[in-house]
Amino acid sequence: MRTKAITAIVAAALLLSACSTSPERKDGAAAPAGATTPTSSAPAAPTSATTSEAAPAATKTSATTTTLVLGPQGYGALRLGMTREQAVATGLLTAFDDSGCAQAFIKGRPAGQGRVFLSPDRGIAAIQAWPTLSTAEGLRAGMSVTEARGLYSNWTIVDGTLTQGRHFAKVPSNDKAVFRITTVDNKVADVTLQLANQNCYE
Repeated sequence: MRTKAITAIVAAALLLSACSTSPERKDGAAAPAGATTPTSSAPAAPTSATTSEAAPAATKTSATTTTLVLGPQGYGALRLGMTREQAVATGLLTAFDDSGCAQAFIKGRPAGQGRVFLSPDRGIAAIQAWPTLSTAEGLRAGMSVTEARGLYSNWTIVDGTLTQGRHFAKVPSNDKAVFRITTVDNKVADVTLQLANQNCYE
């Protein structure tokens, strides 16, 4: 009787041991032993091709220098009829003197060249050219009288003779002004743009 009890106890212990060592269940599909579990790899990011655009070639701009001429209204920003304040504001003139018809000179010219006359009641009355300054039509000191007369059909002799004297020529596009032209030995010696009614000199 005692032997049967011991045998029953041993058998129960073996049964419990077998139950506790059963394999642990894991969720998911079963895979055969030794099989490699597939791993999902993220798709490679698409490579974006970078397009390199060639920079446009720099455009060279050539600076054009404006050649100033005498007339028809004046010289550059300096105009016939301007007040003293307006003339000074152009920055083109030296200081005026205190004579009746005040005089100044175009800056940067040799001494005595580029004289400007200021009438007390008519403003800038006259602008004298220098040897390298031409009118819009091409009149300049040093050219022959024949060449000069070919530029202006309305040439008038004021005093003296054609080859040695003082002359007027009407200014194209400005009926309030004339060119005062002095000739010496059949050549143009001096050119001045002036108001037709200027009152600073003869």
